[in-house]
Amino acid sequence: QQQQQQQPPTSCDTVAGNVLDSQDFDAQGHFDTVIGCASVAEVLVHANAIDADVRDLDGDMQMVVHENYSKFIRSMDVQRQMRESLEGLEPDLRSIGSGFTRIAEHQRNVEGATASRASKVADLLTQQKLCKKLQVLFDLPTTLQRCLERGAYSRAVQAYSCCAGTLREHKHIDSLRVVLQDAEQQMGRIRSALELRLGSEKLSGEEAVQSAVTLLDVGCNAAFVAERFLEGRAEASRSCLHACFDDETQAGAIAKPEVSDPAAPEAACKVESPSTTLASAALHDACDRIATKWVPGLHQTATGFLQIAADHESVDEKLLLAFTTLEVQELRSHLTHLIKVKCPPAETLVSSISTVSKSLQLLPAAGQFLGSFLGNIVRAATAAVRSNAVDLMARELIQLHTRCISGSFRLTEGLSEELTRTESALAGQAEVAVNACRGLAALTAGDVEASQYLATGIQDLLASIAFAFARITWDCIGREPLHDVAPSLPACGGNIVSATALAKVEWNDDFGLACVWLGRRWDERISHRARSTAAAPSGGDGRGPPVEVSAEAVAKHAQASQQATEALLAHCTIVCGQRLAHRFCNALAASDMGAGALDTEPEGPSPVVEEVIREASVFDTQLARILNDSRKPRSGNHRRGTFSFQKSAMELDLERMMARKLQAFAPVPLTRGGAVASVLRIGFKAFYEYARERTFDKRSLWQLQLDAALLAELARDFVDTEDASGLAGLLAEAVASGANRCTQGGVLALLTAEAAEQRCEAWRKNIRLD
Repeated sequence: QQQQQQQPPTSCDTVAGNVLDSQDFDAQGHFDTVIGCASVAEVLVHANAIDADVRDLDGDMQMVVHENYSKFIRSMDVQRQMRESLEGLEPDLRSIGSGFTRIAEHQRNVEGATASRASKVADLLTQQKLCKKLQVLFDLPTTLQRCLERGAYSRAVQAYSCCAGTLREHKHIDSLRVVLQDAEQQMGRIRSALELRLGSEKLSGEEAVQSAVTLLDVGCNAAFVAERFLEGRAEASRSCLHACFDDETQAGAIAKPEVSDPAAPEAACKVESPSTTLASAALHDACDRIATKWVPGLHQTATGFLQIAADHESVDEKLLLAFTTLEVQELRSHLTHLIKVKCPPAETLVSSISTVSKSLQLLPAAGQFLGSFLGNIVRAATAAVRSNAVDLMARELIQLHTRCISGSFRLTEGLSEELTRTESALAGQAEVAVNACRGLAALTAGDVEASQYLATGIQDLLASIAFAFARITWDCIGREPLHDVAPSLPACGGNIVSATALAKVEWNDDFGLACVWLGRRWDERISHRARSTAAAPSGGDGRGPPVEVSAEAVAKHAQASQQATEALLAHCTIVCGQRLAHRFCNALAASDMGAGALDTEPEGPSPVVEEVIREASVFDTQLARILNDSRKPRSGNHRRGTFSFQKSAMELDLERMMARKLQAFAPVPLTRGGAVASVLRIGFKAFYEYARERTFDKRSLWQLQLDAALLAELARDFVDTEDASGLAGLLAEAVASGANRCTQGGVLALLTAEAAEQRCEAWRKNIRLD
C-alpha cells in the first residue's frame, strides 16, 4: 500500500478500475490515495461514479432477493398441493396393498396345489420333445422328396446329415430302419440329380460349385466330383465362347477392297475401307465379350475346383491345368478362324488380343499356356496378312489384264506408265503387309516363344511375296512348276478366289508380255523392297526387331521369279507361234487355183506372208519395249541369197537334216531376238509339217517356193544370223518336201535361184508392216 501511495496514478478512474474490483480492496487506503493525488473535480467525478455503482449494485441485490422469494412461495404452494393429493389417495393405496396380499395368498395356494404334478408335467414336456424329434425322423423321406422336387439339394443334404446318425444308431428298430432305407433311397435320387445337374451347361458357376460341395457332403468320391465338375464347366465354357462369336462374326470372308482410281494404286493399302472397319469391329466386340464374360467364368471354374480339391488328396490338381489349356486352345481356334476370315488391321488385332491376354493372366498357371496362345495367334495373323497380300497382288494383276483386254495402251507409252503404276501398287502392298506383321511385335514383347512365331511368320510372308509371281504365273499359264522349283513355292493366298479367277482369264498377248516385264523386275523392285522393310530397324515405333532373310533364300526367290518369267515368255511364244501355224494351215488349204492356172506364174506373195511378217513385227516391237532390247537395223551385206542354192548338194542335205531335227518348242531365252525366233520357228515348223501332208502342182509349188524364200529373207530382219539360218533351213525343207510331192516334174519344176530371187526382191518392196 505504501508503494501504491508513492506512485500517484494518472487519474482516479484508473485507480478505481485497478483497485475496486480487487479481492484485497482497502477502502481507507483507496480514499487516502484518491484525495491525495486527484483534483477536486476528479474527486467529485470519482465519487459520483462510485455512488452510481453502489445504486446499481443495490438494485441488482433487491431483484435477486425478490426472485428467490417468488420461487420460495411457489415451492410452498406445490408442497401444500402434494400433501393434499396424497391425503386423498390414501384409501386407494390401502386397497392396492390388500390386493397384493390376496395375490400372494393365491399364489401360495396354487403352488401348493401343483407342486405334486410338476414332475409329471416336466416328464410330459420331455416326451413331447422326443415325439417331435421322432416326427422329424419319420418325415425325413417326405422332406427329402419335397427338396428333390424343388431342387433344394443343399437343404436336403443338411436334413439328411442331421438325421442319418440317429437313424443308423437305432436301425435295429424296424420302423427307424425302414425310414433309414427310404431316406437313403431318396438320397440316391438326389445324388443322381446332383451329378446330372453338375454336368449341365446351363448351370451358373456359383450353382455348379454349390452342387459339387453338396455332392462331397453326400459322400461322393472327390476325384469323380472334380472331373464331373470340369466336364460341366467345359460345356458351359464352350457355349459362352460360341456366344462371344456371334453369327455376324462367323460370317464368310469379307470382300477385299477394290482400287477404284487407277491413278492412286496405294489407296487400297493406306485408306481404311468399310470392310476393314467391319473386320475391326467384329474382332474388337468378340475380344471384349471374351474378356468380360468368358474369362471370368473360367476363373470362377478354377476357384471352384480349388475349393473342391481342398482337403481331398485324391483330386489331381493337374486336371485344372489340362482343363484350362483345352479351353484356351478352343479360344485360340475361334480367334484364328476369325482372323483368317476377317484379316483385321494390325492395330486392332494388337489392342484386342492384348485385352484378352491381360484377362487370361488372372488364371492359375497362365504362364504355361499364354506363350503358346500368343504364338499361335501371331502365326494365324501373319498367315492372314500373307494370304491377303498375295490375294491383293492377284487382284492387281487381274485389273492389269482388264486394261490389256481393252487395248487402251497397246504399243504406246501408256503401256510403260501402266506397268510402272502396277509395279508401284504391288510394292506398296508388299510393304504394307510387312509393316502389318511387324506391328504384331507388341503382342510378343517379353515372350520368347511368341517372338519366334512372329519372326517365322514374317519370313514366310517374305517368301510368299517373293514366290507370289511364280505361283500366279504357273497357275495363269496352266502348268505345274518345274521340279526344282515346286518344293520352294509355298501355298500363297488362303483366299483362292483371285488366283482362280486369274487362272481362268482369257489369254492376252499384251498381258503376258506385261507380266514378263513385271517378272524381270519382281525380285529387285518388289521382293527386295519387302525384305528391306522387314530388315529396317524399329526406331522405337513398336514394330519389333528387324527380320532378315538368308542369302540362300534370296537366291531361291530370284531363281523362282526368273524361271517363272522364262516359262511365261515361252507360253507367249507358243501362243503366237500357234497362231502363225494356223495361218499357214489355212493358206496351204486355199492354195489350189484351179486347172486353168497350172502354168501361170504367181503374181505376188500369198497373203499369209504379209500377215505372218506383220504379226512377227508387232511381237518384235512389243518385246523391244518390254525387254528394253531394241532391234538393230541390218546392214545391206547380211543377205546370202535365197536359200543359198549355190551350195553343194551335201551342204544342202546337211542343212535340211539339221532343220528336221530342230525342236519347235525349245527353251526361250529372255531376249527379243530369241523370243521372235521361237515364234517363227513354231510357225515355220508347222508350215513344213503341213507341206508334207499335201501334193502340189507346178504353180502351187512355185508359190510355195517364192513364199518360203520371201519369209526367209524377211525373217533375217528380226533374228540373229544363227537363228536365221535355222529358220531358212526349215523353209527350205518345206520347199524340198513340196517338190518331192509335186505331180508335174518334181524337183525339176522349181524355179531357178536367180528367178526366185528377182521375184522376191520385187515383192519385198511392196510389203508394208505398219
